[in-house]
Amino acid sequence: MQRSWFLVVTIVLTTLATLFPVGIGVFMAQLEANRREADQLSVFADAATRRAELVMTQAINALQDMEMLREEPCTPANLVQLRRITYTYSYIQDAGIYRAGKRLCSALLGPIEPGQLPLPPPDWRTPDGLDYWFDQPVPFNAQRHVVLIGRNGNNVGLDSQVFVDVVDRESRMLAVVQTDAGRIFSATQGANLTRLQQAYSEHSYGSGADAAQEDDASIVLRKSRNMPLAVVVLAPRAALLANWKSLLIGGLVVGLSAGVPLGILVWRRATRRFSLEGELRSAVRRHEMAVHYQPIASLADNHWVGVEALVRWRRNGRLVRPNLFIPMAENAGLIQQITDQVLDIILSELGTLLRRFPSFYVSINVGVEDLKSRRFLSVLNARLRGSGIAPQQIRIEATERGFLEPDVARDTIQAFRDAGHPVYIDDFGTGYSSLSYLQSFKVDALKIDKSFVDTIGQEAASSTVAPHIIAMAQSLGLQVIAEGIEDKMQADFLREQGVDYGQGWLFGRPMPAVELAQLMTRATPQAVA
Repeated sequence: MQRSWFLVVTIVLTTLATLFPVGIGVFMAQLEANRREADQLSVFADAATRRAELVMTQAINALQDMEMLREEPCTPANLVQLRRITYTYSYIQDAGIYRAGKRLCSALLGPIEPGQLPLPPPDWRTPDGLDYWFDQPVPFNAQRHVVLIGRNGNNVGLDSQVFVDVVDRESRMLAVVQTDAGRIFSATQGANLTRLQQAYSEHSYGSGADAAQEDDASIVLRKSRNMPLAVVVLAPRAALLANWKSLLIGGLVVGLSAGVPLGILVWRRATRRFSLEGELRSAVRRHEMAVHYQPIASLADNHWVGVEALVRWRRNGRLVRPNLFIPMAENAGLIQQITDQVLDIILSELGTLLRRFPSFYVSINVGVEDLKSRRFLSVLNARLRGSGIAPQQIRIEATERGFLEPDVARDTIQAFRDAGHPVYIDDFGTGYSSLSYLQSFKVDALKIDKSFVDTIGQEAASSTVAPHIIAMAQSLGLQVIAEGIEDKMQADFLREQGVDYGQGWLFGRPMPAVELAQLMTRATPQAVA
């Protein structure tokens, strides 16, 4: 009898020991699927919010530019200026003038006959005087509609789809809401507007971000901190179920083959190992970041005058794209550590070269967080003290996203310049740019984004943007650096336009410090500015 009970207990314990890790595997698979789904939705919602803010920022900047025009409305000279504004902002389709419910003219249509295109009362008017027409027909195509945004008799037209034009392989439903009006005015093709409007109404009581789980879908709501905009993302649960099935199989295999202690250990280590953010944290902690250097050349004689430091992360033998891990580092609070490590690597690898060539410089990309305080400037001053490297040999590149808090950023940028570090605006024209920023932020140079340089010599709508940027910079006394120059034709065109410096594969690809030092050592002193 005792033998029988012992056998039963043994069988029960053996079964429990076998099934317990299976249960743990199933439970952990569910948690991991939920976490991945939440992370993916969060990243997607953040990207969609940034896109909506960018489009709206361009609309407001275009209205500001129109309000500064001095020509009589709808005159030929005024229409030329309206067309210039339309071509300057990539998301603006038309710019026009209206008075008392009548359209008078636009960059696209020219003068409009009285009564030809009546303008109904706006769907919404904000306290600061912005008029919204959320669904206006296109004169050339009755099937298409645009969003009109107006102020003080000026309006701009935007295709509503540009607000939601974010790459999405999961076919999630996305909508953009004007929060003052509480109304959806842009949504992805085929989206259930009733469902999205209901989701916004039910979850809009909070501020910033909100997430919810329903029986058949996951919902994420993002509210812009700077504009009356919100993004609603709705993801069907079918995608989560497919993700959960693959994770469940892995949990079952590990649980059945390894047992409780080994199963839990393998799962935890596997989670850490296959989490890209976890690997990034480990790489930063172990100082595994590398730096490559891309030459910057004077267009006058093609001689190198400096380099831009580009951070590199090699994961499992392959380079991870910066546009993937840099936003992740910013969201994870790691970007300041990476910036500090990049500075240390530069001084270690190029210290001798910088002391040998006193006019040669290295530019460092500074994130948004380091434009909110003088923390990095203190680090920079401490590292350079006694190094024999001049402050002007370390230059600061700041993207326009760093100007979202203008008062703080303005003081920080001036502090860098006061300490002797020239400041560049990187990727100019792709972010929150406007003439008002250039007038209020004292900087030394603009870097024209590669996307505008690529259009040189092509009949693209944005091919006129680069000359406008160059002329604007010259009028403000700023140096101009063009990124992404790949052939001589582009370099010749930019040189003729008065661009000072160029960067791109025509002059040199990003390279390790050893290769850079070898090339610089072989160069004559005159070949290095």
